[in-house]
Amino acid sequence: MKKLSDRIACIFLCGAAFLVWTEKAGAAPENIIVTATRLADEQAGSNVSVIDAATARNPGSVVDLLRDIPGVFVQQSGGRGSVVSLFTRGAKPNFTLVLLDGVKANDPTNTRGGSYDFSTLDLNDIERIEFVRGPASAIYGSDAVGGVINIISRRGGGTLDAGLKAEGGNFGYARIAGHVGGPVGGATANLGLSYADNGMPVDGSTLKGTNLDASLALPQIAGTSISFNGRYGGSIATSFPDSSGGPRLATRRSLDHRDIEEGVFGAHATRDVARWWNMTLDYGFYDRGSNGTSPGVAPGAQTPSGIPANGDNARFTRHQITWTNRLTLLPELEAALGVDMQAEHGVDDGFLAFGPARLPTHFAVNRTLWAGFAQARYQVTPAFSLSGSGRYDDTGAMHHFSPQLRADYALPDSGTRFQVSWAKAYKLPSFYALGNPIVGDPTLKPEDAENFEGGFTQDLWTLGRWKVEGFATNYRDLIDFRPGAVPKLVNLSTVHVRGLETSLELAWSTLSATPRLSYTNARNQLTGASLRDVPSWLAGASLNWRPDPAWNVSFDLNHVGRMVDNSIPTADVNLPGHARADLAVEYKVLPNLALRLGVDNIFDRHYEDVVGFSAPGAIVRGAISATL
Repeated sequence: MKKLSDRIACIFLCGAAFLVWTEKAGAAPENIIVTATRLADEQAGSNVSVIDAATARNPGSVVDLLRDIPGVFVQQSGGRGSVVSLFTRGAKPNFTLVLLDGVKANDPTNTRGGSYDFSTLDLNDIERIEFVRGPASAIYGSDAVGGVINIISRRGGGTLDAGLKAEGGNFGYARIAGHVGGPVGGATANLGLSYADNGMPVDGSTLKGTNLDASLALPQIAGTSISFNGRYGGSIATSFPDSSGGPRLATRRSLDHRDIEEGVFGAHATRDVARWWNMTLDYGFYDRGSNGTSPGVAPGAQTPSGIPANGDNARFTRHQITWTNRLTLLPELEAALGVDMQAEHGVDDGFLAFGPARLPTHFAVNRTLWAGFAQARYQVTPAFSLSGSGRYDDTGAMHHFSPQLRADYALPDSGTRFQVSWAKAYKLPSFYALGNPIVGDPTLKPEDAENFEGGFTQDLWTLGRWKVEGFATNYRDLIDFRPGAVPKLVNLSTVHVRGLETSLELAWSTLSATPRLSYTNARNQLTGASLRDVPSWLAGASLNWRPDPAWNVSFDLNHVGRMVDNSIPTADVNLPGHARADLAVEYKVLPNLALRLGVDNIFDRHYEDVVGFSAPGAIVRGAISATL
C-alpha cells in the first residue's frame, strides 16, 4: 500500500507543475453550481439546492440545515451520539455521495453501508452547501445514485478575517469555535478549530468531538495555480445499539461506544494550456479509523437469536486522482474528458462474544477502480441546450457504464426554465456489506438505478423563484436487511420510487420565506411493501426577518409524515407523523459582537424518527460571537 501511495504522490507532484485548478474566491453566484458538472459551470436547476452559510438561519448543527432541503429526510436515533442518516428521494443513506471540498468522504465501514455520518461534522468554517438531487454516477461513479452533496469550506481572502464563538445550553451542551484567515505572503489561507460536547439530551446518547480544517491557495507560478484543503475530525460517542429499540424498548441497557478519527485532504492544480483548453488535476485522500464495542441486541420476535455482543477495529483509506481536460471546441460547444483512479484499502479486526467466549473476526478489502469519463454541452439556441455525460468504470472484477442525458429550455423574457433528464447509476457493495461478520455477504452484487425526471423553475418577478421537480427511479438488486433467525443483507429484485418536489424562495422587504413540500412513493415490487424509513410526505418552511441590521430572527418548521420502521423487539411498525419548530434570534451589540439565542424543538414535541429512540425535547442554546 505504501508503494501505491508513493506512486500517487509522484503522479500528483509531477502533474501539478503544469496543471491548474481554478479555485473561486468566496461563494459562487447563487444560480451557478460547481457540483453537478465537470464543465466550467452549470446553471442551478429545479433539482438543486444551495445553502449559503452567511445567510442561512442560525442552526444547532449541520443536520438542522439539511432538514430544510426538499425531498430530504434526516433520520437521527435520538441524540447526536448515534449515526445520523440522510435519505434523498427515498434512496438509502449510502446512495448520497458526500464531498468535503470536492473530496469523497463516504464511510464504507459504517452500518449504513457507505453513507456519511453527519453527526460528527461541525458547522465551523462551512461557507456553502450544494445539494444536487438525482443520479450523478455519470460524473462521480459509484455512490452518487440518489444525489451529491458538496460541503465547501471557508477560504482565506485578501484581508484578515477572524472570529470566535462560545455557546452553551441545557442537557450539558457546550461548544467553542474559531477561525482565522487572510493573506500569508503571496498566498491566502484559513484555519478553523472547534470543540463540542453535546451533553446528554437523550438517555445514553453522548458526543464529544474536535474538528480542525484548513485551506491554502498559493500564488500563481508560471500560470499555474495550486491549492490545498484538509479536515480532521475526532469524536467519542455513545448510544443504544441500532435496532435495539433504544432507551424505550432495549432489554440490554449497556451502550455502544464509538471512538472515531477521520481525515480528509485535497490538492488541486490547473493550467490554461490554450485559450480553448484547460487541464486540471485533483488528488483526494480519505482516512478513517473506528474503534467500537456493542453489547448487542437481546433476542426478539423477528430475530430469535438476537445480535451477539461485538466489537470492531476498522481502518479504511481511499486515494483518488482525477485528471480533467475542459475544451471549448466551438462557441456553442463545451466538452470535458479525462480519467479517474480510486484505490481503497480497508481492514476490520473485531470479535463476536458468546458468553465468556470471544470469537475473533477479520475482513480486508483492496479495491482499485479505473474510470474514463466524458461530458459535452451544446447550446443549440440561446434558449435551448443539450448535454450528455458518460463514465466507464473498471474494478477488475466488474465493469460499469453510467450515461446521462439532459435538455434545458428557457422561455424568452418569461423567467421560465424547463429541464428533463435521464440517467443510469450504480453502487458497489460497501466494505460493511461485504465483510460484516454478522450480516455481511461477500457475494452481494452492485445496485443499479435508472432515473427519469423533469421540472421547471419560474421567476416570480422580483419576489423570488418557484421550483417543481417530478421523478421516477427504478432500482435493481437493491441491498436491504433481511431479518430472521440469521439476519442478512441481501439483494432485492426491484424497487420503484416515484415522487414530486416543490419549493418557493420568496423575499420582500425585511422578510424572506422558503416553503417546501415533497411526496415520495417507494415500494418493493416483489412484496408490494413500502420501503422502511421513507416518509411519504415531507413539508416545511423557513422564515427569516431582519427588521434592522442589528436584528435577525428565524423560524423553521418541519413536518415528517408517517413511515414504516423496524427494530428487533417490535419488527415492522408504523411511526406517526410529527412536526418540529426551531427558533433563533441574533442581536448585534456592536458591529463585531453578536449575541444569539436558539431554541430547537421549541414546542417540546416528543416523537421518534427511529423505533424506541425519542427525539430530544426543547434544547435552548445561547451564544456570543466576536469577529474582526
